[in-house]
Amino acid sequence: MPSLQLQEAAAVDEAVSSMMSLLGAAMSSEKKGSAAAAAEQRVEWLRSQLIGKDAEFDTPFGRRLLTYADHTASGRSLRYIEDYLLNEVLPFYGNTHTEDSHVGSKTTRLVHKAARYVKRCMGGGAGDALLFCGAGTTAAIRRLQEVIGVAAPSAAPLRARLAAGLRREERWVVFVGPYEHHSNLLSWRQSLAEVVEVGVDGDGLVDVAALRRALASPRYADRPMLGSFSACSNVTGIAVDTRELARVLHQHGAFACFDFAASGPYLKIDMKSGEVDGYDAVFLSPHKFVGGPGTPGILLMNKSLYRLNSQPPSMCGGGTVAYVNGFNEEDTLYYDDIEEREDAGTPPIVQKIRASLAFWVKEYIGYETMELHERVYSEMAMKRLVDNPNIKVLGNTTVDRLPIFSFLIYPPVEDSLFLRVEPGCYNSLENKTNKRLPLHGRFVTKLLNDLFGIQARGGCACAGPYGHILLDVNNELSLRIRSAILEGYSGLKPGWTRLSFAYYLSKEEFKFILSAIEFIAAYGHRFLPLYKFDWITGNWTFREQAIKYHVLREELSLATSVQYAENIKSRIAKNLDKKPEPNHMRFETYLENARKIARSLPNINQQIVSIPKGVDPDMVLFHI
Repeated sequence: MPSLQLQEAAAVDEAVSSMMSLLGAAMSSEKKGSAAAAAEQRVEWLRSQLIGKDAEFDTPFGRRLLTYADHTASGRSLRYIEDYLLNEVLPFYGNTHTEDSHVGSKTTRLVHKAARYVKRCMGGGAGDALLFCGAGTTAAIRRLQEVIGVAAPSAAPLRARLAAGLRREERWVVFVGPYEHHSNLLSWRQSLAEVVEVGVDGDGLVDVAALRRALASPRYADRPMLGSFSACSNVTGIAVDTRELARVLHQHGAFACFDFAASGPYLKIDMKSGEVDGYDAVFLSPHKFVGGPGTPGILLMNKSLYRLNSQPPSMCGGGTVAYVNGFNEEDTLYYDDIEEREDAGTPPIVQKIRASLAFWVKEYIGYETMELHERVYSEMAMKRLVDNPNIKVLGNTTVDRLPIFSFLIYPPVEDSLFLRVEPGCYNSLENKTNKRLPLHGRFVTKLLNDLFGIQARGGCACAGPYGHILLDVNNELSLRIRSAILEGYSGLKPGWTRLSFAYYLSKEEFKFILSAIEFIAAYGHRFLPLYKFDWITGNWTFREQAIKYHVLREELSLATSVQYAENIKSRIAKNLDKKPEPNHMRFETYLENARKIARSLPNINQQIVSIPKGVDPDMVLFHI
């Protein structure tokens, strides 16, 4: 591991100083002296290896340093891992399934070693099978459905006939939770299983009491049962007590399966297979790990779940058979080992090795270090965001959460655009119920990108049913929105803005992201006239022509023009011998430029906003 030099910390505001003091105090209590310094040095090394840490891109407001805050969607690549693959793996790369050539033998050993390491990191044992599947959790869940015999064709009539042909005691019952990603809900709905959806309790957590009642229902007696729950919401970061759920499921004779896609990159996964609070299956998307882009999905399952031992594997192909002839299908002999017989064709060789390296980085950094950093970031961010009257953080804000934040931003009442309503037009601040409306989640995401270079995500985060709960969308409104979408108006879908604070973010990045959110909470609505909303797609596009009609067009043009960016490039070119400006100074420049632009944008008293004919204004749940 390379020796590291810690960068000198720049002066930061009181909140971030407080945060770092808390971090230092916590670390001194948990890891004394050199151990704490070594832990911080490992995190600094990780930051130095991030590919794209100095990347820049052009926006309507000038060139911006890319600041990544979309870790829940996908992790960032690491130079250390890519260099290892380039220098140690790819020069000797060859197809597996042979020991007779050097490249075949070496690659086969590397792949087997990678799989064993990943399995060990997840607490898997001899009674478990590790399968690499597709590109993420979606494929891993599908593979489980295939090996337990509930996967079905997409054609609804055929699926219905197959389900009707099952005896009652043969048909699986699958219990899912309220936080499920679409991958862990829709795929079960489209299977041969009967799906039971468990809601939230009064605190917005998984309703364990309702799960107990459902499991004990006579309707499901003497039938195979399985629970498939998210270990953590990818929307709110609320973690599920997987051990408690596993105990409840096992006490009622059900298998316990968990989707660790959102929390797997940060929390320790210990299968504990066979124990009352252990897991029977774990789904994982290593591409969400730092260093993980380009890895396959992972399914680690107890072998007792596998129902194809006396049948062909879920996918037949090369590498799964010991013997096959050309005259009798029944003579075919498939391998007995589940991991071997379920790895048809050329395996994802480099992808498996990359996954093992991503797990190695996770183990190298250490769980205490990750948990400490993320706890501090989560607490500090929660306090600042919740205390802001123009920001609503979704979900229960008083329980332990990973630093995943989905939020709504409302224009300040004292600085709002109270708009005049005319035929064919819409008052975008309030609807007929006088309910204060937030900015569109994707508009906020666009401003974070264009003004600050911050990469976040707008929408519903592929968790539509949970979104209905969080946004209090009742059945009637939901069906009306569905009808509008059928008419082509996908832009009407409600949603939010989501970002996350990974443990390896620097304190300067953390402070900058929070300041950018607070800026948009104060001034984001003033930028609405500069963007065009597409009711069909939900996209927000910068209007270059809007500058012409601005009362302070010269000032705004200066801040947004290409020439402004070129002037900066020219100044940089003249000072090539100087060190690049520190990131924290660039962040402050972005914030100051945004403030100047916001001040130049007038607080418009009247603005007419047209909506498409046939769209009920009461269905527009956001400020436009």
